Amino acid sequence: MIEPRPKTIPSPSGSPDRSVIGTIHDDAFPIYIREATLEQILDYSERDPSHEIGGFLLGGLHVDEGEYIEIRHFLPASDARSRAASLTFTHETWARLTRDVDEQFPDEIVLGWHHTHPNFGIFLSAYDLFIHRHFFSEPWQVALVVDPHRQEFGFFQWRQKEIVDCGFVCVDDSQARTS
Repeated sequence: MIEPRPKTIPSPSGSPDRSVIGTIHDDAFPIYIREATLEQILDYSERDPSHEIGGFLLGGLHVDEGEYIEIRHFLPASDARSRAASLTFTHETWARLTRDVDEQFPDEIVLGWHHTHPNFGIFLSAYDLFIHRHFFSEPWQVALVVDPHRQEFGFFQWRQKEIVDCGFVCVDDSQARTS
């Protein structure tokens, strides 16, 4: 089997520093995430280490100078049903997401979702795959899983019609915010 060549990834405008973590597949959308947004998600993931919790990844889809997504914001999932080993997005969760995006981030799109696996590791369960296939089916939509106990996390994305783990680019935007 031939391994895909890492993609030459574009540099998003205004991002002074970046770190590539893992393998960026040549046949999938590279994932960029702002460091501050990633920190917000990791902090949120530690709020309830006994139940799965989650939220939504917002940002931009870029297709002009190479295709990639840029995760710039995180919205916790409101009104979700949280259990020790499952998370269910309710009708109220989806309605609140729509309202919050319209009110707080009208120029952003939902790029994917996040949820925790408290002490279960980094993978997508059969139920997680169902959620991703049915609600995040665009080729650029991603999932982020965080295990707050093991202090691990990983991204998953569409690749050749399958959902696979993947690398990402962490963008340090602290200099851009202060300039």
